[in-house]
Amino acid sequence: MSMNPGRRRAASTVLCSLFAGWLFAAGAAQAAPAYPDKPVRLIVPFAAGGFSDVLTRVVGAALAQKWGQPVVVENRAGANGVIGTTAAARAAPDGYTLLIALDSHVSNNFLVKSLPYDTMKDFSPIAFLGTAPMVLMANPGFAANNVADVVRLAKAQPNTVNYGTLGSGSQIHMAARMLETAADVQMTPVPYKGGGPAVSDLMAGHIQLLFASVTSALPVIQQHRAKALAVVFPKRLAALPDVPTMAEQGYPGVEKVGFWFGVMAPAGTPASIIEKVQADLADVVAQPDVAKRLADMGLQMQPMGPAEFGNFVQAELARWADLVKRENLSPQ
Repeated sequence: MSMNPGRRRAASTVLCSLFAGWLFAAGAAQAAPAYPDKPVRLIVPFAAGGFSDVLTRVVGAALAQKWGQPVVVENRAGANGVIGTTAAARAAPDGYTLLIALDSHVSNNFLVKSLPYDTMKDFSPIAFLGTAPMVLMANPGFAANNVADVVRLAKAQPNTVNYGTLGSGSQIHMAARMLETAADVQMTPVPYKGGGPAVSDLMAGHIQLLFASVTSALPVIQQHRAKALAVVFPKRLAALPDVPTMAEQGYPGVEKVGFWFGVMAPAGTPASIIEKVQADLADVVAQPDVAKRLADMGLQMQPMGPAEFGNFVQAELARWADLVKRENLSPQ
């Protein structure tokens, strides 16, 4: 049975519309640029020269080579990471601004009043890369060669021994606080915006002690511009085999703190971009030259994807809630 002319014209119109729609969709898909098609910004919430900055520049350079686009490292230091993290939270969720998330991303929840962002809701985890142990260092002229010496001097003259810190709630500050509590001593904190400036002042003799990442500590220790008193890690480090751990020197509780390093995006960033960045990060940190550089700087690789990283942050929030309660700390 033949279709009448009116129905034939209607069917033809529908088919033409469907075909035109398919052509438009196909054209749009072809026209959509592949990510990234312009520079990507990595916000480091601490000053240049520290643990997070140095590692970010190694990873960023590898990503830039893989993507064929510049990866710009932007240091937004201040308030123990709050300033840079706030900038990342307020950035467009388009994948072109990413945050280097550190341990302070969690601790600030408990130690900073009126935090201007939500640690979980305002960010999408991309990848956890690893952890870095800390080393307790002293200025070469300081009269202490181990933790027992530090405690003896601090007991003899309360509040005269000083140490560098990145602010209340930083891992550096918490390590010193836990040592003070365990040894029943009082020392004086000296705040810095990043690990780099703190290390510089330690070498110059402006401060006496500093808990620093092994990344920041190794070069100055090897150059004899600072001396290592203890490793804040469950076991001795291959790079510093003669330096005993805090536990070996009678202070095992201090080893519950340490640095970690991951990448996040502003909440609402497309899942396809999250997946690509995570996959590309996994690829570049597995490259032999990059992996060696990170290992030489003390990073203990522990790659995690978005879901596992999110679970890790939740677990860290619970751990810090307990730690802050035990140390009787309050927001400032």
